[in-house]
Amino acid sequence: MNKADIDFQVDILRRDGYHAAAQMMESMQGTVSREAEMKYLKEFVRQGCFDEELSRDQLRCLWTAYCFHHGLTVDTSGYDNDLADLWGVMAEDEPETADWSDKDSFGSFLCRYLV
Repeated sequence: MNKADIDFQVDILRRDGYHAAAQMMESMQGTVSREAEMKYLKEFVRQGCFDEELSRDQLRCLWTAYCFHHGLTVDTSGYDNDLADLWGVMAEDEPETADWSDKDSFGSFLCRYLV
């Protein structure tokens, strides 16, 4: 969702009497920047051991949430650029696991809940 969509939804909530929900939505806007969330993802990758299925699943869930938070759609330039950034960090420490062996398989693994 972009800012105009969010503002529209907040207005609807206010009109329908859901002032508390509208206020919560407004307060959450911009609380976690895209840059800060990507920084967290990169640090998660640096600290993680992805030989374990749980760690791989956690990464996939974090990536999915990141994409939802920032309106990223699979196979768009913003998505692909952020995926490449994350792969760059992953390739430094652990380029191969049971679920991926290169950037393409890493991307396929991460987008499972997005397509």
